[in-house]
Amino acid sequence: MLIKVLDSASLGEDTPIKDYLSGFGELQIYANTTDCEMEERIRDAEVIVLNKIKITERVLSYAKALKLICVFATGYDNIDLNAARRHGVAVCNVPAYSTESVAQFTLSTVLALASHLFEYRRFVTDGEYTRLGVPNRLIPVYHEIAGKTWGIIGYGNIGKAVGRVAESLGARVIVNKRTPVDGVECVDVDTLCRESDIITLHCPLNDGTRGIISRERLKLMKPEVILVNEARGAVLDEAAVAEAVREGRIAAFGSDVYSTEPFCESHPYTSIMKLDNVILTPHAAWGSYEARCRCISVIADNISTFVDGKILNRVDI
Repeated sequence: MLIKVLDSASLGEDTPIKDYLSGFGELQIYANTTDCEMEERIRDAEVIVLNKIKITERVLSYAKALKLICVFATGYDNIDLNAARRHGVAVCNVPAYSTESVAQFTLSTVLALASHLFEYRRFVTDGEYTRLGVPNRLIPVYHEIAGKTWGIIGYGNIGKAVGRVAESLGARVIVNKRTPVDGVECVDVDTLCRESDIITLHCPLNDGTRGIISRERLKLMKPEVILVNEARGAVLDEAAVAEAVREGRIAAFGSDVYSTEPFCESHPYTSIMKLDNVILTPHAAWGSYEARCRCISVIADNISTFVDGKILNRVDI
């Protein structure tokens, strides 16, 4: 069996790809694959492993031997599933591998913004703390999360993990999810935007969530709200968010995901990325070492199960 990993650079150099996949046959690993290289590289591949590369009808028309696509992720919006079905190609994802990693990263971002950690750190490292001779500094003012309302959009594994942490800090948790569940306060998106002091997003990108945080919904939010996106870039109106930050209509913003990755110099966030109340990170939340090892282990399981004629983590059926 010929397996090709098409964009290993996005998986981290220390991810033990060979340890898990070399036993299935010939393994070829490419740091990245451009559109121009795609036809040659997948023409004879039986299995491809990828993270962010887009698989379209055109791409699949090159892949005469392809039987299985393994996505190094939970989300698979970069794969044209209908085209895969037409070409008889199976598609597997890896559910739930990054839950703890993303929850930890989300919490880190929220706490850094809520406590103004970078401003306080700079006050010390710039020498101002020493020069002023005052034993403490309490500007900018920060507030406790206890007693605040933390709104979560998307309440799958990651949303639930974030909710548990939020509750442990003393926050009231409200949730927007497609199907309300017992045991958690479920509200519509507009109510969540109006009532939340902190909003974190953990939903998949689909027709129902694209642009869910719109210009109109930003206007519903409290001026002191902290907004953090750990879902997909396009669940926000990115230009409207940048405008709201610049105009001081939301207090703080963090994002680890973008509609175009990496974003270009003309992206709306370039106008706000150096502000003290903004934390932009390079789509890293999913990628703790432990999470990446879990992910490649499940991909090996997906391949083994497929070879045995069984079904595991198939998203095309």
